[in-house]
Amino acid sequence: MPSPNLSAILQSITNLRPMPGNVTRVLREIDKPNVSIDMLVGLISLDQALAALVLQLSNSVALGYSRKCTTLHEAIMHIGLSRLKSILLTSPATSILKRSLSGYRLGSGELWHHSLVTGSTAEWLAQALRYPNPEEAYVSGLLHDMGKLVLDQFVLSNYNAIVEYVQRYHLPLWQVEEKLLGIDHAKVGGMIAQRWNFPVVLVDAIRFHHIPSFARSNQQLPAIINLSNAFADAYQLKESALLSFDIHPETLNILRLDADRIEKLKAGMQASGRFPEPTKGGR
Repeated sequence: MPSPNLSAILQSITNLRPMPGNVTRVLREIDKPNVSIDMLVGLISLDQALAALVLQLSNSVALGYSRKCTTLHEAIMHIGLSRLKSILLTSPATSILKRSLSGYRLGSGELWHHSLVTGSTAEWLAQALRYPNPEEAYVSGLLHDMGKLVLDQFVLSNYNAIVEYVQRYHLPLWQVEEKLLGIDHAKVGGMIAQRWNFPVVLVDAIRFHHIPSFARSNQQLPAIINLSNAFADAYQLKESALLSFDIHPETLNILRLDADRIEKLKAGMQASGRFPEPTKGGR
């Protein structure tokens, strides 16, 4: 018999709305060989929130964009169809990623900030490590912690016990979640991605971003997300007992990296000009 916590968590995932129909319509249109930008603009314009999101992210300095776009047509031409597809895939979670999470002690916008940094870092690392699809890395990095949106209320009611386990036994958060709640935020995120009919490679990248060697087919992508999450530690807005930034030992093996190469990648990121100054001295 599953624990009461686990049963309630699984029910919360089941109760999530599927990918919105307006988003799936645009995604189908993008995949057509003769896709029309005007058609995409027309479909996106029907959804005010989606149109605002596309414009907002096409102008995001955090994502490396310096040019300002004022129309949807200009925005789509500027970011390209691959990034537009990524924005659409992540759109159902974007607004709720910006809210505060009482259980994880994250204020309004803090999880979104971490997600943006991780997504941007993942894309940069994918390019630096010659991963063939940097957009997959961006989407997976942006959504890697979305399972926390479902787990937050359960973490809140078990907060003291979770913090005690993390601090006393020096365990990463995801292992403590699994022990005390019956499931961790990464697995919950993977289940959400599956409910939204994401490709297996993205489901696995989110599900196994703390243990990339468990991925079913492509271990490189969750390893990149694991490393990106670790790099994001230097850009955190504040400290928290419930954040994990450990690099899994298998990540280095999968990506064929050593400590020296890790430091060179960090330096290369900072030199790229795409990222702000670290808040923790480049740690």
